[in-house]
Amino acid sequence: MPTLPTDVVARLTAALAPIDTAVIARHPGDPGTRQPVHTCYLPADRMRPDIVLAWGEAARELLAARGTDPARLAAATGGDPDPVIAEPVHAHVLHALTVEPLQDLRIDLEDGYGVRMDDTEDADAVAAAVALRAAAAADALPASYGLRMKSLDPALRDRGLRSLDLFLTALAGDDGPPAGLVLTLPKVSAAAQVAVFADLLAELEQRLDIAPVPFEVQVETPAAVLALPALVETGLALGPGRLVGLHVGTYDYSAALGITAAHQASDHPAVEYATTLMQLVTAGTGIRVADGSSNLLPIESPTDATEGTATTEGTATVEDTAGRGVHRAWRRHAELVRRAWYRGIYQGWDLHPGQLVSRHAAVAGCLLAGLDEALGRLSSYATAYATTYATARHPGAVADEPATGRALAGHVLRALDAGLLDDASLTAAGLDRVTVNRFGGRPVAAG
Repeated sequence: MPTLPTDVVARLTAALAPIDTAVIARHPGDPGTRQPVHTCYLPADRMRPDIVLAWGEAARELLAARGTDPARLAAATGGDPDPVIAEPVHAHVLHALTVEPLQDLRIDLEDGYGVRMDDTEDADAVAAAVALRAAAAADALPASYGLRMKSLDPALRDRGLRSLDLFLTALAGDDGPPAGLVLTLPKVSAAAQVAVFADLLAELEQRLDIAPVPFEVQVETPAAVLALPALVETGLALGPGRLVGLHVGTYDYSAALGITAAHQASDHPAVEYATTLMQLVTAGTGIRVADGSSNLLPIESPTDATEGTATTEGTATVEDTAGRGVHRAWRRHAELVRRAWYRGIYQGWDLHPGQLVSRHAAVAGCLLAGLDEALGRLSSYATAYATTYATARHPGAVADEPATGRALAGHVLRALDAGLLDDASLTAAGLDRVTVNRFGGRPVAAG
């Protein structure tokens, strides 16, 4: 018999009820939707209805020229040269560049666009929105897209909000904006800016009679990093699905800390400290964290145009001359992507069509490297879990906890999202989508 009566336990724990409610409200978990592997930034004056197709075509041309076969692409991106990995990675890159080269597109009116005459920015904001509507009508928009306006800093505030107004008004038209719209607020330095932006956005939505638009915040000032807890609390207070992401601004942030240009990168310890804090304050909230970009672009140099000789070191082919500049940029970009995935950050910025090659190659390599093990462990865990929780903790050679089960399911779900895994492979592993969705925190019926 227990020592404490039930009514005593109930009385002493009653004070936890409001805390339980608050914790559940603040930590609803991952939204259970597919997360894009990147956000591609495009200056507003370069937007055109076929931009997704154009980026895909440019990336395929670069792949054909500088990553012609699995071994060459693996060497160029620093990937696994084993054909078991290299061949499906190469096939995945070609497929992704053909079917879905861009997963998230952000029209840029900020740093990538610069400061221009007011009439010019007015026209570019409207023209970009019109082009996005045309792309949507042609079924040529990525799953998510949107606008990065200028910041709410005093010198740029009115200009940025005017452009947002013009853009959203043109995009909404008479029937509302195309599905998948996300806005980006850059250079936030205080939580109050998030609240004010939400109020302005709500007023604009009401006048345009459109549904609430989710937005993300760029963390690229020291003040924003110091204010991260308050910033996230402010975002959560806006309600579910309003503040959906924190994106680090690698170069603005590192420059603000006095880091020299040669050392500014998303894997610099100072930037990784910021993204780790971003992960910490958003954990379990449903707000996702995105890494920064690589400013080393895969652009052909004059020496790249001449075909060089290839040598072999171990199992990897190394180009002496041909494609040296492109391969250098691919290898660095892929290294940053792999580093981010190792740290649990599954999205980053891409600035150039050629970076789509190294992005998709690195993502595929990360997913394929541990996929068989993840399938086996998840299958064992699911089988044991169906029996008792006690045996689920020790289903095989690895003692997987429920949290690890979620992580394993997350790996499998990302592979499904990428098209690197199908239902037949799940069945062969003793799994199905319902099981994987349940352990991964997605709606059970999700496909």
